[in-house]
Amino acid sequence: MMLIGTIGMFGLGTLLIGELPKRLEPGGLVAAALTAAGLGSLALGLGFPLVASAFGGHLPEISGTPARLALFAGGVALTGASLVFDESTIGLMRGGVQLSRNLAMSVIKLLALPVTAVVLHDAFGVGLILAWVLGTLLSLVPAAIMLAHGGSRIFRRPDWLLLRRLRKVAIAHNWLNIAIAVPPKLIPVLVTVIVSPSANAAFYVAWMLASFLFMVPTHLSTVLFAIVSAAPEMLAEKLRSVLRLSIMIGIPAMVALALLAHFALNIFGASYAHLATVPLWLLILSYIPGLPKTQYIAVCRATGRVTQAAALLAVACGCELAAVVIGGKLGGLNGLSLAYLGVTVVEGIVTAPTVMRAANARGRQQHAPTGGMAALAALASAAVSEGYSLDAATEVWRTGSFPAIAPDDGHPTRMALAVTNVDLFGGGPAERSPGLASYRARQEAGLEALIALATPVADHVHPHPGFRAGTNSPRSPTPHPRQ
Repeated sequence: MMLIGTIGMFGLGTLLIGELPKRLEPGGLVAAALTAAGLGSLALGLGFPLVASAFGGHLPEISGTPARLALFAGGVALTGASLVFDESTIGLMRGGVQLSRNLAMSVIKLLALPVTAVVLHDAFGVGLILAWVLGTLLSLVPAAIMLAHGGSRIFRRPDWLLLRRLRKVAIAHNWLNIAIAVPPKLIPVLVTVIVSPSANAAFYVAWMLASFLFMVPTHLSTVLFAIVSAAPEMLAEKLRSVLRLSIMIGIPAMVALALLAHFALNIFGASYAHLATVPLWLLILSYIPGLPKTQYIAVCRATGRVTQAAALLAVACGCELAAVVIGGKLGGLNGLSLAYLGVTVVEGIVTAPTVMRAANARGRQQHAPTGGMAALAALASAAVSEGYSLDAATEVWRTGSFPAIAPDDGHPTRMALAVTNVDLFGGGPAERSPGLASYRARQEAGLEALIALATPVADHVHPHPGFRAGTNSPRSPTPHPRQ
């Protein structure tokens, strides 16, 4: 269900991470992506048993009855749609909603599992699927409550036209996502076929323990893509932060896991520790060479080189699977783990130059403050000497919006906000503090501040409370209304 649901996302989740920070009204795009992912995953869920049976697969717990087929296909549809929903919350920096939904899903699944095991004890596997489906479905309730409590509109009309325009980008993201997702889900299966099921039992535990190491750089990579999509000029700065944090957390975790490897595996049984301690050590060593590959994905997504990354990662996927097959046949678990580590080192060597160039690049954000401060100082000097209002610029920078300026009719009005907060499902702009504003929005506010500095303010203007108007310039005896 996870694998088919991931394919059924069709790259729409990653598409939303990159596109939502650029749009003021994302509700229609989110609704269209959720609907498309749900329907696409449903079709794949219905078709999978047919394809499996054509190749000799017998899956009575999935397609034994129409009810079981409907349960499985519905679960795949919910999985695909919920994964897209989670990534849409990341794209709009609403990670708390995703965290709450996944926490609720975990708790509900664990509570439902013994109930379904008792009720459906004679239907092997169906209780597991039902617990998963119930957890996924009911986890959407707290997410909807959080969104509604925050003032978001839950249901929006899908914007199919916009989604159709972005289909090529979605296809590229889907290609890359599949290249990333296939090895972790397929390698344990290959171990079962190539070595033995009992060896895979030990290897899967080692694989699971090692995967905890990669959670930090993987999720930081996703958030990096979301941030840089809104402010591309911050790529170098944020990438360096991600690399530092990944190393600061990862190296101590590597040492701790390596020291506790035998003990942790021994919890599952002495045979687990005997078979998988060395493979776990080799998998732990793949963390450092794996860092460039993880961040390479975020850099390519942020810079629009998704197709290039997808092609490279597809080749890397094939190399990883081939290495596991060859290493497993020649040396068992130790051989395949060593072969996998070798491929990871090569991938790190290939992707590291791109990541280091992006991390060491001097983006526009490093030069902007110098020029901006020079312009601000020059205009401030002019404001003092010519009688312009410095308070207008201060108000723009402090609040993110223009102060009240009286037009020709004498009625004070407040200009549009320079800094806005976007509702997840398409609500209107709302004020927020400058500390929560994006870097790009702060730059726009700064530009508006420069414009305000250059605009004379008349003596007769009645400003809103808290704004002190300046004096007219002697060279401009008549009021100069705001355009």
